[in-house]
Amino acid sequence: MTHAITAGQRARARAEAAGGRAHAQGQAFAYSDLIGLIQEQAALLNLTWADQSLGPFDPVSLLATPERSD
Repeated sequence: MTHAITAGQRARARAEAAGGRAHAQGQAFAYSDLIGLIQEQAALLNLTWADQSLGPFDPVSLLATPERSD
């Protein structure tokens, strides 16, 4: 989960640096989806995170779209 969050944040930074190119945004979306799925499964199984910062992480934060300067 920690790796997915870090990779998602890097993908978001690449999307912002690339001016919102579809490939970079797609990577950020994929990590957001993966993190959301992990959180849902953990909740269904009543798992608690050893690292308490993982539970409240909002995967939607990876989807902020950069403004394009056309």
